[in-house]
Parts: sequence; structure tokens; C-alpha cells
Amino acid sequence: MKLLDILPSGAKLIGDGNVEITNLTFKSSEARGGSLYFCIKGESFDGHDFAEIVSSQGASAIVVERVQKVNIPQILVKDTRRSLSEICANFYNHPERKLKFIGVTGTNGKTTTTFILRHILKEAGYKVGVIGTQGTFINGRSYKSSLTTPDPTELYSILSKMCDMGVDYVVMEASAHAISLKKLDGIIFDVGIITNITQDHLDFFNTMKQYESTKISFLNSKHIKTAVVNIDDARIRQNFNKIDVPVLSYGLNNPADVFAMDVEKSLEKSRFVVNAFDNVFNVECPLVGEFNVYNILGAIAACFSLGIGEKTIVKALKKVKAPLGRFSVIKLSENITVIIDFAHTPDGMENVLKTIKGVYFEKLVCVFGCGGNRDTGKRSIMGRIAEEYSNFVVITSDNPRFEDPGKILDDIEAGMKKNSHVKIVDRREAIKYALGLVSGGGVVAILGKGGETYQDINGVKTPYNDFEEIEKIL
Repeated sequence: MKLLDILPSGAKLIGDGNVEITNLTFKSSEARGGSLYFCIKGESFDGHDFAEIVSSQGASAIVVERVQKVNIPQILVKDTRRSLSEICANFYNHPERKLKFIGVTGTNGKTTTTFILRHILKEAGYKVGVIGTQGTFINGRSYKSSLTTPDPTELYSILSKMCDMGVDYVVMEASAHAISLKKLDGIIFDVGIITNITQDHLDFFNTMKQYESTKISFLNSKHIKTAVVNIDDARIRQNFNKIDVPVLSYGLNNPADVFAMDVEKSLEKSRFVVNAFDNVFNVECPLVGEFNVYNILGAIAACFSLGIGEKTIVKALKKVKAPLGRFSVIKLSENITVIIDFAHTPDGMENVLKTIKGVYFEKLVCVFGCGGNRDTGKRSIMGRIAEEYSNFVVITSDNPRFEDPGKILDDIEAGMKKNSHVKIVDRREAIKYALGLVSGGGVVAILGKGGETYQDINGVKTPYNDFEEIEKIL
């Protein structure tokens, strides 16, 4: 495709617009013949500093915010990050205009909510694509993707493939980072769901106020047509006046358009009565826990707004399977159960442990750690919560990244007051130790990694999976 054909609005072209562009990248190491390289300023590096390097590597053109001293064409724009999405859309012939979108944002519950929506939409006869933490799924087939919300260069390639495969609806997670970094600019979601706003990612956003504002900024006409909100979340209620599109609400404790009654607690399934816009019906679903009741209600509200009826919704919910590592229940014996969950925030951890304690009154052992080079403020909070709900806690490594694992464990321990815990850096050994504690019966909750297949240690992603470790130990 010629450079002239993908120019963003308001851009100034410097040089020959007839050069052929065959790929788009903002990574200097990937720039080669046919590449259009985006000079994007990040936290640590400025892409403009690599302009001469990518030119020498054979890049065909660059996108800049200030003119560079190179002998290849340049597209001069005000904001290279914002232009990235627009140029990607042009390059892939605007797949976003041919698809319908449902976006899910929030601290917790995004992945599960997207999976629930996929089941309901499939039951309604639609072809569905899902993009999120566990990868990309197109009509039931899975593909790897790099981030919860992929960068535009990858995202638009995925959307183009979805168009080619006849997808009707794209259900995707909208991470706070993606919103802040303008990855979703240019896509208008038919429905935008927000699940909750609790502490996370303060290493990037610095303050809860900034993180909260970023999440809420997704709920406006720049991004969505209709908002579906958890009315029970205090931070969401406080920001109602910033939402400039029609709002549908769901919840358990406040008046809402969609709400649940008579919720039955169990580790096997959830049963409750739903009132959705004055339509009352019974729901039975394999997903358990109050937090999953919220995820189900959010999906129901979104589907009602799209014209999907209660019979289809009820039928689909009976068959929903939770994403791997989202409250996955493994029965090791009659009296020993392991629950693996992705919970990696204070709120997520409390939801999981509270659910277990609500239906199980014997011994509960919690195994968890916290990620390195991430929000350090939540570590002691999670230590306190784990201690509050568990009979015993095994503190271990998650993804230490470039931090000292022992230091992370010390930070977690700082929030704990009792002596009913132990620190074991090696996650495999920690799980073995925890299982030994319940040999006479009990529940082991292994939290933080869920379905992840690696541990990030000093920049190296070493193969690792909680499910596989349980199998090996057995």
C-alpha cells in the first residue's frame, strides 16, 4: 500500500508519498524494507532517537512529531501515538467499521465477563471474536496475542483476520493502559461495560484518582454508544456525571436495571433469580461466587441492550465455562480441594477467599505472591487480607521480574500480624508445602497466576503453570 493512501487526517507529508508500505511498527528492531516506523515517546525511550537507525536498516518512512534528519519520507503529526491507531485502521482497510464491538473495562472481572458474553452471543447465532488476557479467540479457535489489549499494529491485524473469518461481534477487554495510551482511539463500541474500580497499576498511574479517571474516560461517546455499569461500585457512582451516553445499571445492593435475588452459595454452581428490565427469570450457571454473579449480571444487561432475549441468555449461562485459572476448582479427593485463580489485587483476593469461606468452614490455606516492579502499595494489604480469611498463608513468588523475590515476600509479610504463615520463595515448593498442610482435609487457594504459563524472573519468562505443578505433585 502506498504511503499516500494511509496518511492520517491533519498530517503533513515530507518526501515521496508513493513509497510502498508493507508493515507497520513502533519497534526499531523490527524496522526493515517496507516498514513505516512510528517515533513514539514512551516512559524510558523516545522513538525519535532511533530515526537514523531505522533509516539505515532500510525503513521506508517514519511518523514523527518533529522533523528528523533522515533521507526517507516523513509523516509529521501532532501526536504519533494517536496517529498510530488511525494509520493502522487505514492500512487494514478499516475493519473496525465492519464489526460490532463490546468492550469490558474494570479492575477485576474483565476476562470472565468477555467469556460469558461470548457464550451468550454464540447461543444467539452470532460469530464471535474475543480479545483479552488469555489471548485471541476467533470462532472458537485460539491465537496468541501479546497484551490484554494489543497495540494497534497487532490489534488491527487481528480485527482484519476476524473480518475475513466472518465474525459479527468482537468482545474485548479494554485495559487501563490501553485507554491511557490511546490504543482504542477510532473504535466505537456498541456497548462498554465497567465492572469495578479498585486498587491496581499504581506503578503506572501513580494515584488512584488518575487510575479511576482513566477507567471512567472509556465511558463516553468518543469510545462507546451505551454504558453498562456496576451500580454497587462507589467509585463508578461518583463519576456518573462524566458519562455522556445512555447508561444501564446492574447490581445487588442498589436499585438497578438488572439485579439478582435469592443467590444460592456453592462451590459447584450459582443459582439466583434475575430481574432484567422487569423481566424475571431463574439463572443457573457453573460460575461461582458473588463476584461472578456481578459478571453475569453485567453480561445480561449488555445482551438485553443488544436485543438478545432471556431464553437465549438462560440457555447459554447453563453451559458457560470459566476461563482457565478463574476460580478453577480441582477435587483432589473427597475432602481435599484446590482452587486456582488469577486474583492479583486486594479486591480480587478478598472476593475469592470470601467466596470460599462462605461455603466451606474447615481448613483454608492460601498460597500467593505479588508481581515485581509493580504497585508495591498493595503487597501489605494483600498480606492482611490473606491472613484475615485463611487458616494459614504460604507467601511465595509470583512474577518477581527484576526485583529480589525475598524483598517482595517481606513487603507482603509487613501487613500480617499473626504467625500463621510461612515464606517460601520457590512457588513449586510453596504449593507442595500447602498441600501437605491439608493432607487430612481442606482447601488450598493458589492465587495470582491463574492460567499463566510462565514465571517472569529477571526478564526471562521461564515455563511454569500452577495446574501442571498440581499434576506433578500428585
